[in-house]
Amino acid sequence: MSAPDTTKPSKTPLFFRRRFLPMWTALSFGAFADNTLRQALLIGIPAGVISVPFFPDPDDAIPLIGALLPAAILIFSSVSGQLADKYETSLMFRRTKTTELVLMLTAGAAFAFGWGGLAIAMLFAMGAQSAFFSPVRVAAMPKYLAMDELVRGNGFCNAGVFTFILLGYVFGGTLIAAPGGGALVGATLVLASLTGLAAAWFAPYAAANAPDLKLSFNGFKQTALMFRHAFEARGVAPPLLGAACFYFLSTAITVVIPLYGRDALHATPLVWAALNGFFAIGAGTGAVTAASFAKARSGLGASAFAITAAGVSCIAIYIVTPFAAGTPAAPMTLQGLFSSAGGGVLVGVLILTSGLAGVYIAPLQAAMQRRAPRETRARIMAAAAFTYAAFAIPGSLSVLAITRTNADPSLAFIAAGITMLAIGAVMLYRRKTLPEGLYDEMLGAPAGAAAHRP
Repeated sequence: MSAPDTTKPSKTPLFFRRRFLPMWTALSFGAFADNTLRQALLIGIPAGVISVPFFPDPDDAIPLIGALLPAAILIFSSVSGQLADKYETSLMFRRTKTTELVLMLTAGAAFAFGWGGLAIAMLFAMGAQSAFFSPVRVAAMPKYLAMDELVRGNGFCNAGVFTFILLGYVFGGTLIAAPGGGALVGATLVLASLTGLAAAWFAPYAAANAPDLKLSFNGFKQTALMFRHAFEARGVAPPLLGAACFYFLSTAITVVIPLYGRDALHATPLVWAALNGFFAIGAGTGAVTAASFAKARSGLGASAFAITAAGVSCIAIYIVTPFAAGTPAAPMTLQGLFSSAGGGVLVGVLILTSGLAGVYIAPLQAAMQRRAPRETRARIMAAAAFTYAAFAIPGSLSVLAITRTNADPSLAFIAAGITMLAIGAVMLYRRKTLPEGLYDEMLGAPAGAAAHRP
């Protein structure tokens, strides 16, 4: 058996081809399950629906919950990249999605019976599952897709992830507050995992990158080795670090939004969930925009523009907040958010910020996949997942600066905006000093080979 032929002409759009749709479905429903679980905890705890042990102040559990998924990825990435390189791709898809189903059955029982501690533990376990699924999926894309399809493929995948993150926010945040919400959340988690597993069975065969690789469980040694692969591979490190910054910022923003909605906007819990949903809508729209980029261009120039513009609009969120806020005595409702001029502007700016961020990330991901050598590609992608997690954890824990000081949560948008502007400045500086390095054009690059850059 061999990997799908990416050069054979087909009238079927890329999205609906067997070499893409099963992978996309497994990824998207996994993101839905993760975020339904996570959002049910993030909304249920500050709303007082879910009790958590070991935390005298339940708000202190929120940054920890935000850090659990990336912490698990940090722990398991050194092994997961090796497995993804050693074993055939579709087999790894089925194994990782079967594990997800077992975990979601357990998490479903935890919500149904009110075992908050077990639900939090399952969030960590889902992070471990993601650590094994992610390098398989990301390293599979250059096998299933042609080089000039990678930006589109990543755009579609990101759009799916952000859309299903949105659905996870909606389902997790609203179901947990409903009567019998724990059981409803549990059933939703199981159905999502079953769908992802069913899709994984249709993923095409794709040969292992390094079937003779000898596995090592020395985590420190293997982590160092996979980073050596990443930094020795030509042109991989800059987009890897740029993408990691996205995960720092997006994690910080999504974790702080419930506190922002409660303490800065003085809004109801339904508005908190809606704000995270708007963030996901924008990011998905940006990802679809990235998927429309011309085949011959890498999109990295648009990426630099997008993160710079996102920095400006993120700061605008802070400026708009006082004009949209309710009061402690009369909290803003979802209807009030849309009926007031300030609320409408706030929603628009939030969607614009996340949309620009969605444009920013897809070209960076495609650049890593395109440039990574095949024989070490999955381990490089595991190094990327490790780096994303390493950046996401402080992104989540940075919210302690809000919870521990009673600072205005809207200040987080000022900090995020300044960081985005700094990233944009670095990318524009690289454009000035390495003009051919920013765009990394693929015209003339052979299919299946990484484009060259300094």
